[in-house]
Amino acid sequence: MLIAWRAGKLIDASGADRQPDYQCPACHHRVVLHRGRVVPPYFAHHTLGDCAVATEGESRQHVSGKRQLAAFFAPWGVGTLEKILPEIDQRADCWLDRGDHQPVAIEFQCSPISRDQVAARTAGYQNIGVFPCWILGERYQKQHLNWDLIDRFAWKMPGWGLCLLFWDVSRRQLRLDHHLRQMATGKITATTSWLTRIDELRRPQQASRLLPVDLPAYRQRLTLDLLRGNTGLRDLQEALYLLRKNLPGFSPIFGTMRAYLPIFGRGPILWRIVVGTWIFSRQSSWQVPALWELAREGLTLVGGHVEGGIRFVAESPLRLALVDLLTDLVAGHYLRRTSRGWQVLAIPAWSRDGHEWLENNERK
Repeated sequence: MLIAWRAGKLIDASGADRQPDYQCPACHHRVVLHRGRVVPPYFAHHTLGDCAVATEGESRQHVSGKRQLAAFFAPWGVGTLEKILPEIDQRADCWLDRGDHQPVAIEFQCSPISRDQVAARTAGYQNIGVFPCWILGERYQKQHLNWDLIDRFAWKMPGWGLCLLFWDVSRRQLRLDHHLRQMATGKITATTSWLTRIDELRRPQQASRLLPVDLPAYRQRLTLDLLRGNTGLRDLQEALYLLRKNLPGFSPIFGTMRAYLPIFGRGPILWRIVVGTWIFSRQSSWQVPALWELAREGLTLVGGHVEGGIRFVAESPLRLALVDLLTDLVAGHYLRRTSRGWQVLAIPAWSRDGHEWLENNERK
């Protein structure tokens, strides 16, 4: 910790003298000042005991990063390091008092933390009207974009879309992975921007342009994955096989170039294939509630995330994907809009299997 009590005052470790009577601001047990050549000055409990907000064993990155973040965010409000919030037994790494605006609690996360812990701490701040801002350290910067990272820490920022925030201690800069999206084939992408000043958040950057999806290559990949026994595709192939369909031979109408928020597990195209197949195999007319249940069922089958993440929901992107699929099917004259829903007009044609489709495509 960077702040301790002594003689009724809060003392910053950076300017503290070696005294025997420093106390933890939360539990009031004894803490000891540590000064070394590697880690900047900090306090640690002499005996940890039952302190509810203790964060012992802080790394140099965490100690330095908290100070840097306090300086970086200073233009937004009065900053306080390690503010104790006894009503929720939490301590914010950096607290921003923004006057008439909602206060902000900055959590600089450098060590591993479970989803349940992130959810509980996020909910704690929200329950007392505080905006939680999770900023990630070096261990997280090195990770490839993945669902666990997005699920725990991503949130929507006006103008920037769904974001992950990272702080680079050596560069003293904020890295934004913004406009997080999932390509039709399943890959999760983001646009990365580096900010040197907090006011740059007021000038959002555009998302980078997505490369078009190579559907022939995607079909070939599905074929090869199935031949290799890819367990991630087995349940999808079995569901389609019962309907006399082979996954790589999907109708072109189920292909798409669109990207969505990253809730679709193995990818939006697979979700479209599954849901589209069910639309034409289960009944000849549909209404919105039944289609919505179909969409959610399909999301589960492709390994998607029906509830979304801790700080964003799946309903909006899933509804958008369903509208896009229905729009494409109407435009292709496979469905007709009626006063009560949609009527099946024609059934999309499938190739017998992926090999046949590839051979025909190569002849063209």
